[in-house]
Amino acid sequence: MGFCFSSPKKKDVLADSNQILADNARVLSVCVELAEGELRKNVERLYDAVKYMTPTTIAGAIQADKKIGALAGDLKIVLSKGERTLVKAADIVGDLDTAIVERNSYTK
Repeated sequence: MGFCFSSPKKKDVLADSNQILADNARVLSVCVELAEGELRKNVERLYDAVKYMTPTTIAGAIQADKKIGALAGDLKIVLSKGERTLVKAADIVGDLDTAIVERNSYTK
């Protein structure tokens, strides 16, 4: 007699993925408002990329979405601290670019 393990239903996984994407877009929209100049343009580009991502059931893409969320949260904190942290913010934007490319590699 074998054991039967239940796995999350595809519908539930997609709903969770959709929520993660919405949360990421929301945090990045705040970052757009906090950023200025060239940094703002880069954050707007990232926001647009995340805003139009489609939910997925691919585990690697969901992990990348979580990484994007963590980096977006870090960026929001850094931007709220003001001028002296612009270099750190630019580094986080670069990390976000990489995470988005990683996420897109799973969904193409």
